[in-house]
Formats: sequence, structure tokens, C-alpha cells
Amino acid sequence: MKAKKLLGLLALAVIVACTSGNASTTNAKASPTVYDYGYEKYTVSPYSNTMAVLSYNTESGISRLNSSQYKASFYNLSTHYSPQTNILSCGVASAVIMLNTVYATLGKQPPISKLGSFYNEQENYIDGNFTWTEANFFNDKVSGYLDPEIIYGRKQVDGKYVVGLTLDQLTQALNLQGLQANATHVNTANDADIEAFRTLLKATLGKTESYMVVNYNLNVMSALNGGHFSPIAAYDQASDSVLILDTWNAFAPWEWLKVYDLYKSMNTKDGDTYRGYVLVNANKAS
Repeated sequence: MKAKKLLGLLALAVIVACTSGNASTTNAKASPTVYDYGYEKYTVSPYSNTMAVLSYNTESGISRLNSSQYKASFYNLSTHYSPQTNILSCGVASAVIMLNTVYATLGKQPPISKLGSFYNEQENYIDGNFTWTEANFFNDKVSGYLDPEIIYGRKQVDGKYVVGLTLDQLTQALNLQGLQANATHVNTANDADIEAFRTLLKATLGKTESYMVVNYNLNVMSALNGGHFSPIAAYDQASDSVLILDTWNAFAPWEWLKVYDLYKSMNTKDGDTYRGYVLVNANKAS
């Protein structure tokens, strides 16, 4: 009985993670068709009623990266990739990847953290290299704005749990940490919007002047109905898909996702606002 209750709580946590608010879809029908891909079973996208996802760690997935013309972001982002440490931290994990990537590119040093494994309390220094982590992300710069106790579901707000990050919270947190980030909410998803997004993908992923984090609904590839954050690292024009460096690598490997379905899954609501994406300047950090 206890095991069943625990599984139920975990399932509830999965449904609402990784972002706060209520997940909703736009003109989307659930599909029962399931295909066995990756670590878990991917589902047909409710937006196109097709299998819109392909695991990166397959022969076809790797071949797609090799042939992609827009993958400049991949080399830096994959080098500094780190998975989320718990089911609610996809937004924080995405922020950490951005911080480590930009800091390394600019030759900047992340803040010293007393949580580092090499911290010497007596001499007050860290012996060796250190990096941004989900722990030192919650430093003085964001402590007045974000509360990890709320984000990770250990504290309620007005009697309710408001777990994870919203798109605007992630963007503001990156700016508070000294990066230059701008959010775009996907309020509409017509053909012109999606075509403009393809143009943006080419401009962003074809060079390393900026990086992109997407905030979308996991129902695009799974039976889960809830928000998620991850960086994207490449665009393959031939298959019209993007490579998502999925922060939740305990659930699924990195995956290629059709642009149409990704965009539609960003055009879903997190509370009162739509999801979307964040662009991070690759060459600025204060």
C-alpha cells in the first residue's frame, strides 16, 4: 500500500514538473499509439499525430547531427552539459548549462562555492577547478528572487505548491546572474510563426553568438502532461528537427524533435502565460 502511494506521489510530481502552473495544450488530442524508443516509450505527438521524436543515441540520430548545417551551438553546449539533479530542476539545470558555457567561452571564473568537494574551510579556498552547479546557482544574486524551498516543493505559497520555474523566472534569474537573456512567449502558432522560428533557429544555431533554451510541454513526446526546459543545440533542415539536450537524461536521451511539434508544444500555457524560449547572449557576462 505504501509503495502504491509513493508511486502516485511520484506520478503527480512528474505531471506538474518541471515548471509551475497548469499545463494545457492548444487543439491537441492525446494519442494512445506508443513506440519503443530510447530509455522509455515515446508517444505520437498530439500536435501532428506523428512520431515527432528520434533518440540522438541511435544510428539515425547521430547521422542527422553529422549532416546538420546548423550545429555551432552543439560543441560548446554539449561540453558543458549537466543533467538535472531532481525531477523539478530542469529550469535550473538549463540555467547552469548556460552559465558554464558562457563563462568558459569568455574565460570567466564561476563564484567559489563552499559546497565544492575541494573546499578547504581553514584556508578558505577551493583547490582545483570549480563550476556552476544547481547548488551555487542559488547565490546572493538570486536569493531575493528565487527560493529553492518553493521551487523544489518543500514550501508552499498561499497554501499551494508552486514548483519549478516559469519562463520569465528563468530569464530573470539568468539576467541577475550577469548574463544577457531575453524571453519570447509563443502566444500564437500559425504557419508564419513556425516559419519565422525556423529562420531564427538557423541564425542562432549556425553560429555561437547566442544560445537557446526552450520551454515546452512534454506531451509532445510522452504520456506526461507538464512543462519542461532544455537547451537546443542543432537544427537539421532536411528533417526539419532540432536536437534537444534533454536535461532529464534519466527519462530519455537527447532527442531530435520536429520543429512543428516543438513550436506547438511551446504554445501551451503555464498558469496564465504561454511557454516559449529564451535567447542567451553567448558573449556577455558581468
